[in-house]
Amino acid sequence: MENRLRFEVQEDFGCFVYPDERFAPLLDEFDELLDAHQSGEMSDKRYIAELSRLIRLEPDFIDLHAHLSFTFLEQDKPKKALDAALTGLAVGNRLIPESFSSVIEWGYVENRPYLRALQGAMLACVRLRRHKDATTLIDKMLAYNPNDNQGSRYLLGSEVLRTGDKIRAENIFDEYTESYPPYCYELALLHILNKDWVKAATELRHGFSANCYIAEMLCGNSHPQPLAIWHGSNFAEPEMATDYIEMYGDLWFRHPEALAFVRWLFNHSSIMAERASLMKCNEELFSERDFDARGRIIGRQQRLLNGIDHRLSTELVKKVKNKQGQEIWPWTHTFGWSAV
Repeated sequence: MENRLRFEVQEDFGCFVYPDERFAPLLDEFDELLDAHQSGEMSDKRYIAELSRLIRLEPDFIDLHAHLSFTFLEQDKPKKALDAALTGLAVGNRLIPESFSSVIEWGYVENRPYLRALQGAMLACVRLRRHKDATTLIDKMLAYNPNDNQGSRYLLGSEVLRTGDKIRAENIFDEYTESYPPYCYELALLHILNKDWVKAATELRHGFSANCYIAEMLCGNSHPQPLAIWHGSNFAEPEMATDYIEMYGDLWFRHPEALAFVRWLFNHSSIMAERASLMKCNEELFSERDFDARGRIIGRQQRLLNGIDHRLSTELVKKVKNKQGQEIWPWTHTFGWSAV
């Protein structure tokens, strides 16, 4: 019994234990396999075959299932990825007592294979548009590992919104919009679905300042190139925009008026002036190396960001008369729609 994978419940946490005498030799072979694949010395096909071989030798080695799942995700095979991850999760789940309600933290290295398998299953559900299942898995991940080393909180709001729970989604977005630019756009989309155009405009303005490339993609530029500006973090870069649109753009594209609203606002003269003021700060930060000078620029930038509120949005979001004298929302002019 002691030579098997086990799950130990301590006073305020749980942890998996992989006995060295059983798993150490396999771990060495697994590490060599990972290195060979990551270095490009081993093809995906061979890598999958080797993982499968090791799984047959030791089906309780959860990390084998997790990495097999990630490989299928990279190959855009989410169903196979889900099957692999669930097989690994089943190994761990049978060891966790039903009464267990504490944490399984990432800080304990031997917990990571199980948490990675959870992540693989969750990402597969996201790809398969199984939003309720993805939400359930993310909730489980956050309950087990509140520190969220895997960043699942940045998918939770989008998944919850797509289950139809707007109230919970809004609460999640409100908590994380300052740190995660896509949530500015997600919160704006939620307001658009509720026809609350002023709130949507304000959130989009925050989004434009945090990651302008998402707006570019929603406006039709499918491959935005990085600008010569200080991005601050990878969340502000084009790759983040591409990932967001690939994962969650479908809901935008099902609502043409939402896209028209983004395009109208992004190109409105008042918003272009606001964007230009903020862009100037990032252009200066791109080249400035003096610490004190950078501090002054960042201070000016923060004052501009603090000025993004509902006042300007309220001024802009008003109906206008078209050539026929009909009152319309200005963003619907693209479609020739009358006022709704």
